Amino acid sequence: MKNEIIASILNRSGRKFWYVRFENNGKISEISTKVLKTEKSLSFMQSVYLPAWVARKREELNIRAVKAQNFEHYCSIFLKNYETNHDYQNVKYRANRILISFKGISIKKITKLDIKQWLNNLRNSQNGAELSKNSKMKYLRIFHGIFEVAEDDEIVKNFTFEIKLEGTKRNLDSIKPFEKHEVLELLEASKDPIYGDLLHNYLGIAFNQGMSPSEILGLQIGDLDLINRTISIKRNLTKGKIKETKTEFRNRVIPLFDSSFLHFEDLIKIAKKKRSIWLFSREDGSNLIDIIDVRGTRSIVKNGRKIKNDTKWYKLLNEIGIEFRDLKNCRHTFAVSALESKKFTMQEVANILGHSDLQMLIKHYARYIEKKAIKADRKVNLFSDTRSDTCKKEDFS
Repeated sequence: MKNEIIASILNRSGRKFWYVRFENNGKISEISTKVLKTEKSLSFMQSVYLPAWVARKREELNIRAVKAQNFEHYCSIFLKNYETNHDYQNVKYRANRILISFKGISIKKITKLDIKQWLNNLRNSQNGAELSKNSKMKYLRIFHGIFEVAEDDEIVKNFTFEIKLEGTKRNLDSIKPFEKHEVLELLEASKDPIYGDLLHNYLGIAFNQGMSPSEILGLQIGDLDLINRTISIKRNLTKGKIKETKTEFRNRVIPLFDSSFLHFEDLIKIAKKKRSIWLFSREDGSNLIDIIDVRGTRSIVKNGRKIKNDTKWYKLLNEIGIEFRDLKNCRHTFAVSALESKKFTMQEVANILGHSDLQMLIKHYARYIEKKAIKADRKVNLFSDTRSDTCKKEDFS
């Protein structure tokens, strides 16, 4: 039986206090009573002190057992076991959001409906938009892990794998390119060191080269050919891991445009000063861990309270007065601007972005340029060199 205590008073030779020896769930312990042998007799300790001590200990263990069944107890164990994983900070952030609603509740009382409703009501902490099904799944996996710990403790069955989520896949409308004037404002304002020493050059490359965040962070000095003005993209850096590019199409060589040249020159100078191979690095020259090192932190949860901690990218957007957008929209801005400029073919833009085919480019960006056709030059004659344009009617008589 849990919390059953078998106890006795011990007279340890050479010790001035009486001791209690007790067994609980097979575990044997000894503890000093802090009662002097010269003050109380063995008979008193056995008949009066011990029964009262056992009652207090039993109540203490009962309270501890109830607390141990609370959701946050198993959440803390889950996070402790997860500490060595590369995405620990992201998992901790999501776990803390979950704790706001489930802290203090016995894990036995949480139902599938409770979790499903919580996930369906989950919103983006920045703009209040409903999360996609894929984003909700990341939170559901936290529940998976926490309930798995509780099941190992034989407290509850892990039913979370039976939960089916509703919702849509990632909404392409989340792609929202910046306007030209916004790009210029961001590039100018980001020079201020209050936004960090990496953000300005990062934006200069992201807006002008169309690379993804992980590709930019993965750049090394040796990837640049300043004479031929090319960039070799062959690795990603995300969540502390250096990986090869996602597909053979993402492993590519792209033009190094004039608009980003000065940013690369500045980064090379800084890297050499740090004796680093990385264009974006920490003070000791080692590679960054993730885009958060450039972007800063979003709103966080501490001790159950939501704390607004806008830094770097978030601070920049707030202070300029530009609607919040994920940093990936710098890449989307390049794509739309390149297409609208008519200085590139669609295939060239697809190759620069690392898309496998034109269909992927059209799927993502067609709606931003589909109405531009009405502005086409009416004087264009695609077949001006053919006989039908140069011959007069009488030639066919």
